[in-house]
Amino acid sequence: MRPRWWIFLGAVLLCGASLAWAATSGPDPFPTHWGAGGTADSWSPRGSAVGILAVSAAALAALFGVLAACTSALPDGLINLPPTSRAYWLDPAHRPGLDTLLQRYLLTVGTAVLLLLAVSVTGAIVSPEGNPILGVGIWAVFAVIAVSSGHLLWRLVRPPADNLAA
Repeated sequence: MRPRWWIFLGAVLLCGASLAWAATSGPDPFPTHWGAGGTADSWSPRGSAVGILAVSAAALAALFGVLAACTSALPDGLINLPPTSRAYWLDPAHRPGLDTLLQRYLLTVGTAVLLLLAVSVTGAIVSPEGNPILGVGIWAVFAVIAVSSGHLLWRLVRPPADNLAA
């Protein structure tokens, strides 16, 4: 298994551990939404809040994990690429590189989202009223997603120049 998969699996386990801790030690009512500054602004009973968060975490982990695992199975017709580089990336010699790029992107974004959920749940247990670290975490995840998306688009639009002449 590649390192990104291990990191993703670690994020899944960390998220599960934070939810298990919340189920046993979390405040009741449990904060379910935080503003951009990290202050809780919505509350629900602990049981239902942790249940909804657990289902959401499982769904997100399954979504990102399955999509990342199935990148090579995507038919060429479902892949939307810039017209200038479409032929390059869909060429059988370069398709594995495209699959790797997509898999890395999905695992990076999935890991960031799951870690944000773990930090949010842990922050809700430690400081139910809110925590400025949550605000930083939210913006850090947005930054990771923005940088990852920009990098993916840059790589897709600009395939390696030495292979375009072939």
